[in-house]
This record gives sequence, C-alpha cells and structure tokens, in this order.
Amino acid sequence: MWLLRTSTAELQFFNGPYDVKGGYAILSHVWQDREQSFEELQSLRSQLAACDQLHLLRSRISDKIRECCILAETHGYDWLWIDTCCIDRSSSSELSEAINSMYQWYSHAQVCYAYLHDVPSTCTAHKRESAFRRSKWFTRGWTLQELIAPRSLIFIAQDWSSIGTKASMAPLLEDITGVDADVLTFRRHLGDVSVARRMWWASARKTTRVEDEAYCLMGIFDVHMATIYGEGRRAFLRLQEEILKRTSDQTLFAWGNMLPIRTTPFREQMTYSKYHHDSHIFAPSPSAFAHSGNMHPVPMYLAAQNAVKALGITKCMLDSSKQPSKHTASRECKEPWKIPLPDFMVTSHGVRARLLVIESSAGQSTLAIAVLSCRDASTGSFVGLLLRRRVDNETGLKYPRYHVGITVRGMHLWMRLRYRLSQVDWARHALSFNSSGIVAHWQRLYISHRPPSRSPPLRTQSDTIFRFLFPRWLAVELAKQGFEPDKKLPEARSQAVKLAGKASIATFTLTHRTLQGSIRIHVGTCQRLPWATATFITHGQTGQRPIGYPSGSSPSSTPLPIVPPKYRPRLRVNHRGHTVQDGCGCGPETISRWTNGSRVFGDAQRNVQLTFTRTTAGGNTHLLDVRIGGSVYRKAAGMLQSQGRELHTLARPLMRMLL
Repeated sequence: MWLLRTSTAELQFFNGPYDVKGGYAILSHVWQDREQSFEELQSLRSQLAACDQLHLLRSRISDKIRECCILAETHGYDWLWIDTCCIDRSSSSELSEAINSMYQWYSHAQVCYAYLHDVPSTCTAHKRESAFRRSKWFTRGWTLQELIAPRSLIFIAQDWSSIGTKASMAPLLEDITGVDADVLTFRRHLGDVSVARRMWWASARKTTRVEDEAYCLMGIFDVHMATIYGEGRRAFLRLQEEILKRTSDQTLFAWGNMLPIRTTPFREQMTYSKYHHDSHIFAPSPSAFAHSGNMHPVPMYLAAQNAVKALGITKCMLDSSKQPSKHTASRECKEPWKIPLPDFMVTSHGVRARLLVIESSAGQSTLAIAVLSCRDASTGSFVGLLLRRRVDNETGLKYPRYHVGITVRGMHLWMRLRYRLSQVDWARHALSFNSSGIVAHWQRLYISHRPPSRSPPLRTQSDTIFRFLFPRWLAVELAKQGFEPDKKLPEARSQAVKLAGKASIATFTLTHRTLQGSIRIHVGTCQRLPWATATFITHGQTGQRPIGYPSGSSPSSTPLPIVPPKYRPRLRVNHRGHTVQDGCGCGPETISRWTNGSRVFGDAQRNVQLTFTRTTAGGNTHLLDVRIGGSVYRKAAGMLQSQGRELHTLARPLMRMLL
C-alpha cells in the first residue's frame, strides 16, 4: 500500500498496514469532478525534484489532499492514505489488491476522517432536514464500509473543522443509514448480522460503476474475488456465490415481494417466466433487498417444526431417515427427529440444495414452497421460497429444476404483481386447489441462479404489433447504386413502421436513375405474422412482375395486385396421436420461415435480398436491410462510378483556373 508522508506529501510504499510504525490516518470522502491521481502526484514530484524544489510539493498538491495532510499532521500522524492518489490504477493487479484489501485498511487505521464537502461547520446535525442528514456521503456505495470498518471515525465539515465522532453520533447514524448502532460501536460483531440486513444497508446506495455495487460489499461479507470491470451485473452474482460458500445464512435468498396471506395462486390468473430478473435465487442488485431488512436466520429444526405445525402432520412423516407409512401418519415419533443438512452448491444447472419442499399441482401448473431457515421479524412469520417446477408440455416429464416466483395478473397490465416469497404458516391455503393434494418432503432440487444466455422469445402481447425501420446508412448506399426511394426511409425508432391490422401493408419503391425500372418492397402481416416480398416494375409498360419472373418472359399486360399470403394451417400428428399445428401456414413469404431472417428475390440479372434483424431497442422492432445485386444493376452501378470519375477529372483544370 502507498502512503503519503503528511509533512511533505511524498508517497512511500509499505507491504501492509502492520509495517507502518506509529499507524496511519485514512480519508473517506466522495469523489468530486477534479481529483489528483497517483500518476499526477508522482509527475509533480518528479518536476519539482528536477528543479530542486521538492520542499514545495505539499503546497502544490490539491486542496483536499493538502488540508487532510495538515489535519493528520496536527493529530500526530506521520502517514496518510487517500484512495484518489494512493492507488496506482495503471496496474490492474494493484487496483485489485487495493479493492480486496480496502476494508482491512480502513479497519486498521488509527483514525478515519469522513470529509463531508457539502456540510457547513454551522450545521446542526440532529435536525430533521439538516445538511448532515442530506449529505451525499451517506448515499454512496463505498462509504458504507468506510463507515463500519474504522474503530475511530471523525466527521469533518467542508472547512475541515470537526463535526463529531461515529461513537458519539451512533444513534443518529443508525437513523440515517440503517446500520445498527451496536455494530457501529463494535458491541456486536458484523458477522452476527444477517446477510439480508447487510444487503439492506446497501440497497439505496449508488455507485458510479455497476460492478462496484458488488466490489464495495466484499469487505462487509468478508469475501475476496477478482475485480473485472466490464462484467456488469455479473459481479453481483459472483459476490452472492462467494457469500454462499462462506455462510449458511439463507436470508441471502429472502428478497422480493411476499405473497399476501389468504391468496391462492391457483385460483388467480398467474403467469411464469424464466427470463424475469427475479425468477432466480440470486438477486440482480442490492436494491432487490430494499424490503429485507427484517429477515433473520433461525435454526433449520425450528423452521421444520413450524412447517409441521402449519401443515397439521407429524414429525415422522418428514423424518429424513424414514419412509412415511400409514402408521407414522397417525402417531408421533418417539425417536429423535433427523433433519438433513441444508447444503447449497452452485452448479451449471442452478443452485443445488436439499430443502423441505411443500408442493402442489393443478394440471400443468406445479407450485412449491421451499422452507427457508429464516424469519421475518416484522411479522414473526417463517419464510419460504415460492417455486415453480418445469413441466414439458408434450412429454409431461417433470424436472427437478425450479424457477422462483410467479406473476399474478389483474384486470389490467398495470395490476400485475410479482411474488417470490411466501409465509410458511399459510402454505396449506396458498397451495390448495379443489381436492388436489399437498405433498411435503425433503428433496434434493436445483434452483435457477442466473438468467439464460439466450434472449427470451418475444411472444408477448406487444408482439401483435410488428415494427420495422431501415439502417441509417442504407439510403446512401442505395444512391451509390443509382436508386432513390419514393419517400424518406424511416430510420429512427420513433419513425418505425407499425403493422398492427390484418390488412396492413407498407410499400417502398426504389427507382433507378438511369434504368427503366424500379423495385417495390411490400411488408405486411398474415395472422399477426410478418411477411415481405419484392416486385420489379418496368417503366413504360403497364405491367409489373415479381423479380423472380423467368428471364425472357414478357410481363403481364395488367398490374399485378399484391395480395397477402393466405393462411393454411400446417398440421401434424405428435407421438401421442394428437393433431397439432406445426409452424406457420402463411406461405414462404412469412419472415419466420426465412433462413436467418433473410431471403433473396430475383434471378441472376436482377435480384434483391431482404434481411430482417431484431433490434436491441426491445419489443418486436426489426431492422430491414436491402441488398441489390444482379448483372444488370452491377453494370449500371459501374457506369455511374465511371461517369463520376470522368466528371471529377474534368473538374480539376476548371478549379485550378478559378483559383
């Protein structure tokens, strides 16, 4: 670690905190627009050393670093650490070491100065709307560990005067940040706080880089992992995987909305989606724990006993060492109750776990509540994960892989609510449906832990509206080939062509400047499925023919109307002997039947290739690329380029004369 000598502001390297004799001070602050970096400080030192003016270094550095050096020196500290100038960020290994060691560095500092640049010295901290309460320092992700780790922390106002200490202001800090006062004053070990509550502390905090949402919490959960900037949300998933390796606290999974009591999902309009961001056991970000601050771990046997009581069964029926029988259902066990170890392991199929599962089925819908060893202190209820099992629609096979949560639909789209937790006390009511049975047993299962790598098939209600637009560069490339569109091609997302009705057809005509012909592109819908085709029009004749019309054949003497493809259902018999629809019956013009969304219309003389690509804007919006080829068009394009070069050559002498 690099440290600043407070008297001169020179940097010196130490192997670790224990090598610093007399200890060191450390600064916690919010980065502002202009911060002096390690490279800039070393460059300034080299410039002054070359002029034999090294004694002026402290007076030439930034105001924040200089004032902090002066404050630490007056308090008797020879060394100071500041994250802006004491980390060589040009070295990825040094940056990774600093991030992984930062909590340790703050905890071993003799004193930490929390500099609040937006709090004046005249501020009364305890007032409800004081500048101290509203300081940006309390909203940043990195300052959470910088608040918890140091044994001695002093809050500093914008004029570098003291406001107060963490110990003396612990109740106020708990009210502002949610961090328990006994944790701030070290009367309670940080590891004794539930995982969910520690995540709740960070749920409202922000970071500049999305990866720092995970990296700033490594010290709070005492884990270490590689820092990979650019991985995005994957960093927070890796953090949870590392936490799972070090703790058996199942409140890690207790985030999201709780299913209301007296709600029966089987009687509601519920939907499932494995692509929903909370359909997995791991949270997408710390903000998912915004309502999990009261989740606390309990022993597994207490959670199992509560489940037995809620279901009205005996312990023998859930004894992991016995097979349930008609005798065990009617009497209590006299032998000790054996409960399996609820171990967890991350695999490629999901998180493998052994849990008490309460399950019920209704047709193809299978719901389950996996009992977690945690309790909601706000309601006193035991908590379980609301799971759904995958069932193959054709084979009927059931896989031991589950996704988390359901969506209960209301009368309108805005009334949809997402639930992923359930109170175990109400499991019988939540899973009941007519006379369907409820099964409770210890089970080895796999729970999805991350979204699938493939994008979801967009078959939602919004897909009834097909939208398309053209690339911004297409008009320029068509002009190079001599084609001009009859109207401006829609290029912006707001200009996308929408095809919602049954007879909706969009037409674009591309006219060649020299050839006696045009290309007309038609895009429409058939049974809500998009189709497209292209037509070649010869000028001076009354007819038009498809581009694929045989060479040498004369076109029709009357215009050919563009008729949407007729719907003819394609049927097949499955392995059960049932007749089912197989694919689309709207003909080869349907875009879904094209190879990779692309098709070529025409012959060797004239042809056009249409390619539809789904955009990243979301919804059912596509990008239509038009590629024109064939010997006729290539020859015409070559003549245009030759004429352009001749005009350029003739223009050179004229330009010289004018100049």
